Amino acid sequence: MTDVAVPLRFTPALSRRLLCLTLAIATVGLQALLVAPLLTDMARDLGVGPAAIGRANGLYGVGVAVAALLTAPRLDAWPRRRVLSLALLALGLALAGCALAPDAMMLAAAMAACGLAAGVVLPTTYALAGDLAPQELRSRAVGRVIVGWSLAMVAGVPAAALLAEQLGWRGAYAVVAGIAGVAGLAVLTLPPAARPAGAGLVPYRIALAQPGVLRLLAMTLAYMMAFYGCYTFLTDHLRASEDLGPTLGGWISLSYGLGFGLAVVGNGLIDRRGPWRVAAPTFLLLAGLMLLLALAASESPWLVVALALPWGVVNHFGLNVLVSLLSSGEAKVRGAVLGLYSAVTYVAHFIAGAGLGLVYAGAGFNAVAVVVAVGLAVAAGMALTASRREA
Repeated sequence: MTDVAVPLRFTPALSRRLLCLTLAIATVGLQALLVAPLLTDMARDLGVGPAAIGRANGLYGVGVAVAALLTAPRLDAWPRRRVLSLALLALGLALAGCALAPDAMMLAAAMAACGLAAGVVLPTTYALAGDLAPQELRSRAVGRVIVGWSLAMVAGVPAAALLAEQLGWRGAYAVVAGIAGVAGLAVLTLPPAARPAGAGLVPYRIALAQPGVLRLLAMTLAYMMAFYGCYTFLTDHLRASEDLGPTLGGWISLSYGLGFGLAVVGNGLIDRRGPWRVAAPTFLLLAGLMLLLALAASESPWLVVALALPWGVVNHFGLNVLVSLLSSGEAKVRGAVLGLYSAVTYVAHFIAGAGLGLVYAGAGFNAVAVVVAVGLAVAAGMALTASRREA
């Protein structure tokens, strides 16, 4: 027999490599999500309103988008391990700048620098995961790597909130800066990834011409606006009506992260059913959850904590679907496509921080929830159309 059977399970070596990539995602996830539980304290310390911190956080998204757009055509030509390590070390330096920022303007500049580094880390990490895993295991491999977001929320963000109680928000940022440095060194233990055949400079038009990419980027915009719009302002909305400290954001992150991590056991469903078929119901469930969160916030903050668990479960499937589909194309353009994905993700991050920040300031959290739920419903319709074409 000449055919080689494709393995159905991860080898120990592959598992170790994916764990290293998971740490890289966890580091980015931790610093990206850190603002939410600390927003009230950061605004008070710097003498500004919460919307100003939201705008500064939005500049992080601008940084990611700019870096991703500038590097996307080149990501498939660069040595991914080396690029990933350098980007994580740069992220650590930028986080140290956040910790030392004397005012909101300098904080915004440091957050933008964080974004420039993260804009290289994210697509490079996802592209490496796609390179390492065989096609039949790609959704499960991606699922393992994106569990880094869960680790950030379950362990990192709650711990950072507790640190903020003792050391202040600046101390929390300093600790995360150290974690980024450790992650950058850990990446160097990975073996050099083989460069995909034919890899080189990939023009945007080539990446955008890949089947389904434009549709998936539009869905990504709706998905990420929903997450960042609700997550960024939810804790501040609850703390405005109740005398609660930053640990509330830690509890919400813990519940969400547990759900996000537990959902990994269902990643095989995406491989069996097909990502397009899973996408539409996932986005509709998310739309309903956004509205439920707004209703729960008017009743009890602990009801929001409880709802954050299923929110995490469904969001895991949404992210896995998007990344799996975007990384399923040709290896020689994978980095470019995922670079565009990161750019769109953090354009949505900016819109959530700046645009939805204005909605939040003017009309409250309920209005934010309605806006993002409508966007998710539109994304579900786009996914349904695509799944019917696939059938």
